[in-house]
Amino acid sequence: MAATEGDGALMEKLETYRVAEHDPFELVEFRQKILDVSPQWERFEASGALPKGCARSLGQVAPGHTLKTKEAIQKGPEILEACMLVLSMSAGDEATLQALQYTLTLLLDLLREDSSCFSNFEQAFRTKKLRVDVLQQLMKHDNWYVADKAAWLLTVLIGHAQQYFSQEFVQDVCANLLDTPSKRTELGNLEAITNLLKSERYRVFVWSRPGLPARIFQGAGGETQPSQIVYRRVFAIWTLSFDNEICKSLSRYGVVSELKLILASSRVEKVIRLSLTVLRNLIAIRSLCEDIVEENMLDVVKQLEFEKWRDTELYDSIREVAQTISDKVYEFSNFDRYDRELRSGSMRWGFIHSHKFWSENFTKFEVNNFEALGLLASLLMDGTTDPTTLAVVCHDVGEFVSLHPLGKRKIAAHRIKERVMELMASSDPVYREVRREALLCCQKIMLKRWQDIPGGNAVGGDM
Repeated sequence: MAATEGDGALMEKLETYRVAEHDPFELVEFRQKILDVSPQWERFEASGALPKGCARSLGQVAPGHTLKTKEAIQKGPEILEACMLVLSMSAGDEATLQALQYTLTLLLDLLREDSSCFSNFEQAFRTKKLRVDVLQQLMKHDNWYVADKAAWLLTVLIGHAQQYFSQEFVQDVCANLLDTPSKRTELGNLEAITNLLKSERYRVFVWSRPGLPARIFQGAGGETQPSQIVYRRVFAIWTLSFDNEICKSLSRYGVVSELKLILASSRVEKVIRLSLTVLRNLIAIRSLCEDIVEENMLDVVKQLEFEKWRDTELYDSIREVAQTISDKVYEFSNFDRYDRELRSGSMRWGFIHSHKFWSENFTKFEVNNFEALGLLASLLMDGTTDPTTLAVVCHDVGEFVSLHPLGKRKIAAHRIKERVMELMASSDPVYREVRREALLCCQKIMLKRWQDIPGGNAVGGDM
């Protein structure tokens, strides 16, 4: 039977609950199985596990009918108190475990589908009917589903009702989330962490917890990671991108490299859409904007336009971000930036050492009687022993020689060729990259062009 429009909407809705494909549970079906069987509240009441009146209150909730459940809670606030009593029961048997899973799923669905329901929880906080210590204990539960959902519920309440939680309490929750080992799944941990990072009040505090950055950036762009995991990590980065001070620290975690890998490998629309949004935010931070330019992010973003996306608006986002990065490339790839790096004495690979940069800027070396070339020569001769700097200098000398009409004559005046040949012959194992760049540089120096031959009219090539 063909799926109806309603079926499609339901499956899209349930997709938010799906975990990694390699997880032992298919969470969509597992969750539905939990809600299909309503716990026998009267039996719990009769056994003394729940006080009198709970069964009647809990019988008013209706899984899958958010409006009906919301109305019942508004009419009878004791329903939330009854739910808390259920969650405080000791899960000593299957029936109690099922009741815990059922109640947590019910509360999660309520808050996911109607954010106005948070006001009911805030009312419960004010009347002290909501016991967060119960949820904190359930985060350590032996059942992964209970532990995951309790962590989500507690952290989302912290984010929406910040005034009811102390910094010490949030610190304890963070410590629990970062604990290893844990019964919670990786997705469950990430969802809880992102809930906390949504809070403006606690974002900096949570970010400063030891071990938390590693949870977000450890393999964030891994090609083998399930899309839900990747999405949650990008979501966490997105929340961090709203704080300028935190943003400035993201470079040390390779945030741009992670995003580049995600954009190059993922073809999940919501992952790509959110990654582009994060890029827009990061471009506003100068140091990260430089990283975006240096990582050649422009090429990766442009490539996305050739993919097939269901959401046609995604193409507009791709083109918009590509244009923004293109403008920044033009701004950052200027000779003044190259000159600053050259004078710092430390050279690192990046856009300003690309052939495109050199083809547009080689004539700038003529300024102040080829002062920049003299600085390159001094770095090469006796200015540094840093392998990366030496490799980059050899590369740049090769670009200068191959592009500037007076290239060979100018480097001969500085005796650069002899030094390049020395580096090419080095046996130091850390100079492997240096030897490679020195060899390429030497080849360009040795290449004879028609400009180098008196009266010659050859058009390039060896003579």
